[in-house]
Amino acid sequence: MSRSTFHSATLFVSGVIAVLIGAGIALNPVGFHATAGIHLGAGDSALLNEMRAAGGPILAIGLLALAALFAHRHRTLALTASAFFYTGYGLARFASLMVDGIPDQMMVWITLLELVVGAACFIGAASSQRRGPAV
Repeated sequence: MSRSTFHSATLFVSGVIAVLIGAGIALNPVGFHATAGIHLGAGDSALLNEMRAAGGPILAIGLLALAALFAHRHRTLALTASAFFYTGYGLARFASLMVDGIPDQMMVWITLLELVVGAACFIGAASSQRRGPAV
């Protein structure tokens, strides 16, 4: 697989995941979190506001990753931002596993997915920096 293909695939996967999650949280936080067995109080406006606010940056990272598929000069930025985003989430979830105990199996798989996607983004960003921008 060429470097450009790896970058494109990584940006596509990370972008689609983040757009779907960000939009789901921003548009329907109660329904989105219910799919993972997390039940939010539908009448708690402060909690819903906090949940929707968290969806915005997730959506933005996803849009940046997808935009970088077409604006090649932004690939390194998008890969780096996605790397920190996914790895940050994955490491925080892993720390929670250690401190709070093991949650639902789906949350464990999500943790693994975030760490794998984050690692792929770091590899892509590092290869982009080391050899110059891919075209």
